[in-house]
Amino acid sequence: MRAMGLFSELRLAVPWGHIAAKAWGSQHGSPVLCLHGWLGNANSFNRLIPLLPKGFYYVAMDFGGHGLSSHYSPGLPYYHLNFVSEIRRVVAGSCRVTSK
Repeated sequence: MRAMGLFSELRLAVPWGHIAAKAWGSQHGSPVLCLHGWLGNANSFNRLIPLLPKGFYYVAMDFGGHGLSSHYSPGLPYYHLNFVSEIRRVVAGSCRVTSK
């Protein structure tokens, strides 16, 4: 298992581009999805994750238009319900994940 300070960068394919994410821990651990606030991004968890229990697979995603994720098309507003849809895509595994 990797040290908790090390992470992998991930990209999840979506119709408008990709959702960026960072993952810590072993993929064999129980998954924990980490969600940032309105002005945050996946990097918000860099200092927290090493303090959390080992044995989990922590994945912090950047919502669309945040961090390293693709922005929405011009004119498409950022609504919280869009973020719920993004979470559902990630959790359902309907996105193709590639390591960056």
